[in-house]
Amino acid sequence: MGGLLRADFRQLWKSRSLYVCMGIAAVLGVSMSLLYDYFWQERGQNIALWYAMMDQYGMKTDMLDEALSQIPTQNLLSYINVFLSDGAIWLIGAPCICAFCASEFRAGTYKNSVARGISKGMLFCSKLIVSVVELMILAAVYVLAGSLAAISHVSLESELEAGSIVFLVVIYLLLIVASASVFVMLTMLFKRSGFAVAAAIAAPMLIASLIQIAAMASPDLTELSKFVLMNTFVTVYRSVGSGEGLTELLTAIGYIAVSSILGGVVFCKSEVR
Repeated sequence: MGGLLRADFRQLWKSRSLYVCMGIAAVLGVSMSLLYDYFWQERGQNIALWYAMMDQYGMKTDMLDEALSQIPTQNLLSYINVFLSDGAIWLIGAPCICAFCASEFRAGTYKNSVARGISKGMLFCSKLIVSVVELMILAAVYVLAGSLAAISHVSLESELEAGSIVFLVVIYLLLIVASASVFVMLTMLFKRSGFAVAAAIAAPMLIASLIQIAAMASPDLTELSKFVLMNTFVTVYRSVGSGEGLTELLTAIGYIAVSSILGGVVFCKSEVR
């Protein structure tokens, strides 16, 4: 298994898609940080006036609160949370991981001499581990680049206690592992990066749209949207801040279990030529 993992990691370090996606993640992180700062510089005072006016006339601020929840407040933890939950990691990671795993069907450790005598289950586990590390790297580059760009103009104080921050980090790490597992599973199902990427990006949007349509008939169904993995990232900070977070934790674990088992079963039953 050790030799197989080393071979897989060598394949990863040779992959151009990893370095291209890392560059995109770094540039995007810095750009988003500067855009958020520009927003607060230009619109911060106006937003305060809007809230004051709405309070004066007894108007509900729910819609404004929801819109602003997608924009970080002026502290570093809020920026880090938005970088982790804005969907960029998902959109950057999907093509990178799917391209890496799909290429292995043509020329890689699936056929390499190092894999001789290794079961397909071990081959899948090795690929899954490397894919998780790959997505962790991309997430770290995106968050680190954006945070370094923001650190000069935001507060380092946090709204959460140390224990809540640790819990927040654990949930996000599990969600990243779950995302990588889903990407690998889709690649095993389609065996082509194009189809896998399309499914990874389009499926969550389609499911979320169907839930919104169904919610028109029964508003209670709106709660189902938070179980769509891509959407689960958005609710983590709010849930942990209110002393919850168990739903997001269990959702991440559920996706890891289901996608890993399904991807492993499909790969074990497929033929690598």
